[in-house]
Amino acid sequence: MSSTDNDRWNGWIFTLSYMCIYFAAPVLYVGIVQAALCDKLGATRAVANLPASTYSLGQIAPLLFSWLIPHRWERDTVVAANVMTCSLLAAVFLSLVFPVGPDARIAILTVQGLLQGLSGSTSHVFMIQCLSRGTTEQGRARALQRTFTITPILAVAGSLLAQYVLNPGLPFLPYPWDFAFLYGIGAPCMLGVALLSRNYRLKEIPDEPRQPFFAHLSGSIRNYAADATLGRVWIAYLLFYVALGITANLSLYTREALGRDPKDFSGLVMAIRFGLKAVCGVWIGWLAVRHGLRTAVLGTVGLTLAAGLWAWIAPGYAYLLAFGFLGGGELGGIYIPNYVSSLSPLADGPRNLAIITLAAPASSFAPVLHGFLTDAFGFPASFALAIAASGVALCLIWSVRRK
Repeated sequence: MSSTDNDRWNGWIFTLSYMCIYFAAPVLYVGIVQAALCDKLGATRAVANLPASTYSLGQIAPLLFSWLIPHRWERDTVVAANVMTCSLLAAVFLSLVFPVGPDARIAILTVQGLLQGLSGSTSHVFMIQCLSRGTTEQGRARALQRTFTITPILAVAGSLLAQYVLNPGLPFLPYPWDFAFLYGIGAPCMLGVALLSRNYRLKEIPDEPRQPFFAHLSGSIRNYAADATLGRVWIAYLLFYVALGITANLSLYTREALGRDPKDFSGLVMAIRFGLKAVCGVWIGWLAVRHGLRTAVLGTVGLTLAAGLWAWIAPGYAYLLAFGFLGGGELGGIYIPNYVSSLSPLADGPRNLAIITLAAPASSFAPVLHGFLTDAFGFPASFALAIAASGVALCLIWSVRRK
């Protein structure tokens, strides 16, 4: 097969996989729906942010798997990770359809966040590695542009469905069956990702002798830190996630801004979030193809800053547009790791991607910190943290001059 054929084949597997992922977005993106469900179960704001925090903490997993998984198993790892995510969503579904107490359900959601952080981050890293091994750099940029222009539309459809199910609701799906229905949709979507991922066509990379884990860990971190550019990107990615920690809080702010239950707007919020992500995907993808991945990363971090600022200053229903800026900014979660991949030798890809992914568990305190600041000082304190973190991240990426 020519490189052009592989660009097309692997790029479309990547796109179709994200179509499934984004349709399941209301339950797969741990934060908004989980916060609304925890709120419905009687949790405090800090506890309602807990699933999002444990989700971030679980993203330490790729560091272990970059050591454990040989190159020949990278495709299989994507398959296994998505089978695990499917199983987790099914477990939450069962906890909602059977008579389980509210404290137990909150605990299950928290554990699901942790384990889904593990499976989701592992899938994320090795999907990027499969895309890198199976496409040229230009083919990768085009795949990203297509994927994150098309797939957010599926997320809008899934989110509008979630909105209709949760509010006004369906007579035959009373609470908690309404939330269970969303998880029941998500599980087969993730099974679809697992089946699609079996078909990546990858360049052969010789397996390396496995070092002792701590030698691998120290060597990987040392080599990564020796590159000043990669070090700046890591700090920027950490701050980017600190800013994204506002996600669940933005949902909870609905009660203060609009005087309504956050559950009433969960689906609409997700639709706005992913609708504008589709629009921003066109623009960010154009930046990547025309000006390189670094410029695309600058665009995503700038949108994250705009989300915090808009939430702070916009009145009434206009504040919901903050979720649109946030959706566009979330594209940094795919463009920043791909930027790191473009700066790394192919054989070092999993290690460097695992290290950049450590920014997510390192920021696991952020959602609870946003909740704590809100409980102590009000929502503007949370908005200020998001603005400051994304502003510093923007400056760090701006200072990078490679690619």
